[in-house]
Amino acid sequence: MKIAVIGAGMAGVAAAQALASDGHEVTVVERRSSVAEETSFAPAGIAAAGLAAPWLPAPSRLQAMSGSVDEAGRLRGIGAAFAAPSLFGKGDGPEAARRAERALALHGLLALGVERIDELSRALGLDFERGDGLLLTLPDGACATQAEAAVAWLRERGEAAEWADAARQRQLEPGRAVADDAPRAVHLPNARIGNTREWTQLLRAHAQHLGVRFLFQHEVAAISAGPRPTVSFAAADEPARAETFDAVVVCAALESSRLLAPLGVKLPWKPIRGYSVTVAQHVREAAPDSGPRAALLDVRSGISISRLGARVRVAGGHESVPATAAAPAAPPTRKALQPLYDAVDNGFPGAVNWQQAQVWQAARAALADGLPAVGASGVPGVWLDVGHAHHGWALSQAAAGLLCAMIAGEPAPPEAAALAPQRLR
Repeated sequence: MKIAVIGAGMAGVAAAQALASDGHEVTVVERRSSVAEETSFAPAGIAAAGLAAPWLPAPSRLQAMSGSVDEAGRLRGIGAAFAAPSLFGKGDGPEAARRAERALALHGLLALGVERIDELSRALGLDFERGDGLLLTLPDGACATQAEAAVAWLRERGEAAEWADAARQRQLEPGRAVADDAPRAVHLPNARIGNTREWTQLLRAHAQHLGVRFLFQHEVAAISAGPRPTVSFAAADEPARAETFDAVVVCAALESSRLLAPLGVKLPWKPIRGYSVTVAQHVREAAPDSGPRAALLDVRSGISISRLGARVRVAGGHESVPATAAAPAAPPTRKALQPLYDAVDNGFPGAVNWQQAQVWQAARAALADGLPAVGASGVPGVWLDVGHAHHGWALSQAAAGLLCAMIAGEPAPPEAAALAPQRLR
């Protein structure tokens, strides 16, 4: 089949590479000058099936009403970066059952994504900044109590989750400041950490080797539906043109809304703004382990700290913003980023030099139930692969494999039903 993929972020490049591996003729249309230049540029880069568990306690009624701040009044947004507190909150029987089903589906999909990351890394010999293991820190008693249930839930599903006292935390992260009476943490050894932009660039190179055509700096004006849909696009220095395909896969994040609305496809988007700061780690002969070895995530604030080669990336924010503010022109303020700086300075004192920091922000497209929309849009020839939000690395890889099966008319794993766009109607 001749297939167009709109968008060259993690999801679009993963889909293009998978479709080309299945023998399809693939064209990727991207408005930026390279891959992963928007929401895939500098996220935390953590993939872990264990993050599907209910790590946060259900909010009280007062918290649910106020909803936007943590104890320090900063950076709380909609909850932890990789937890979904609404999955296992309070509620009646039918709603609780739906939340439990979504959690099971998310766990299966994240596991599928991690498996695909490992398989592609081995099969293609992908050499990128990467690591293994995630330490979940529990800042208060309520989180620690909820973590008991989360660990039990994971172990019932065969997932590795290890309790770590202060001594074990020091063993896992020698450079981290840990008091003797520090609360227990949870270690997820099967988590993957990686430079997702570098990953996407490597997948792009393999996709091109398979014959995928990348059209950078091309803006898509419209999609015309039909048995063989047409994509109209243009570059800045070229006249507009249209090309017909057997199928079109939309992976354009929030920009997807503009393209899909004229086709009658309207998804319940929620733009979620996040930040990251990437900084060189100090290298000292006397203290070689001054920074993180792998990754850490505070389940209450949603702030993560990851090791990427010789650099450290701290990410957080995750604030729900109006659609009109999804792509702010102004850079984030020092006040907005201060919790990220504090997390590194308090956790790994003196490990980095902030004068060499790279700041990044983006608004991700999250859907109403926290899961992406992957599958047939309901419009002939148009497929969706959008809304991966905080789990973008793992879910985009899982979605690529699912799309190949769907487009080929093959049976998809049971978890795929949870991603059907029609569920959002």
